[in-house]
Amino acid sequence: MPSKDYSYNIPDHPIEYMKVDPTTIKFDPRAQRNLNKVRARAIAEKLVPTALGTPILSAREDGLYAVDGMHRVYACQLILAGEVSVAKSVREAVQSITCEVHSDLSMANEASLFIIKNKESSKVGPNDEFRIGLLAGHPLFQDTNDVLEKHQLKVGSSSANGVRGIKGILSIVMDHGPEILDQSLTVAEGAWGRVPDTWHAVTIGGIATVISKHPELKRTELSEKLKRQGDPTSFKAKIQTIATNNNTRADGTKGRLKAAHLAVASAWNANRRGNVNRIPLPNIFE
Repeated sequence: MPSKDYSYNIPDHPIEYMKVDPTTIKFDPRAQRNLNKVRARAIAEKLVPTALGTPILSAREDGLYAVDGMHRVYACQLILAGEVSVAKSVREAVQSITCEVHSDLSMANEASLFIIKNKESSKVGPNDEFRIGLLAGHPLFQDTNDVLEKHQLKVGSSSANGVRGIKGILSIVMDHGPEILDQSLTVAEGAWGRVPDTWHAVTIGGIATVISKHPELKRTELSEKLKRQGDPTSFKAKIQTIATNNNTRADGTKGRLKAAHLAVASAWNANRRGNVNRIPLPNIFE
């Protein structure tokens, strides 16, 4: 288990609900997504003040910054600047809006707050979540990025140097630590070289689980064992077949990870006589 805290926990801090002039609110893309002005204008044109909700702000030394609700705040700014034509009643209603104001937050805390508030709503994709967390200095994203840069990998790319399942990669760091991710990527590259499916997050997760549970295994030997299983695309298909029990049951992320654990462990055990250097196989349907 990693020794560093990679959770999105935020320390106790003051929170107030107050009326705020939206024109005084600032934006900082390091702690959230980039501002989409076209989207904000569309919100402004159809704004219903009673449905505005409660934007979340962070009180910094140099003013109030939007953490969540940035587009609604910017929509109010467009209305008050006269850039969008609305009814007089709407303009008057948005001159002061109710906001949830958080104080004493670090940049990493702001990023955590943004991710937490948006996680269940699917407003933020995993690539944006990674970018925001990295720019804000959150240790989970920093440590993950350090490992990916070491292996010359980029998030979101579909090339031979790209990682598309960043959510799964982050889970490896959270569950096992960055060192295990580093070793797992090295094992995968040793087995299959630098092709897109080498970096399949579920496959890497299976390797990470085996390495974490059995640190005594020789990494170069594990690479050789995996190489004998075929190319990374066929190995990924094998994991899917295991997870779905030959397409007779639905699978989920946890099921695929268990299947990957089994596939990697089975590859290690292949052609070993007796119990010499064999490792236990998980029961993935428990």
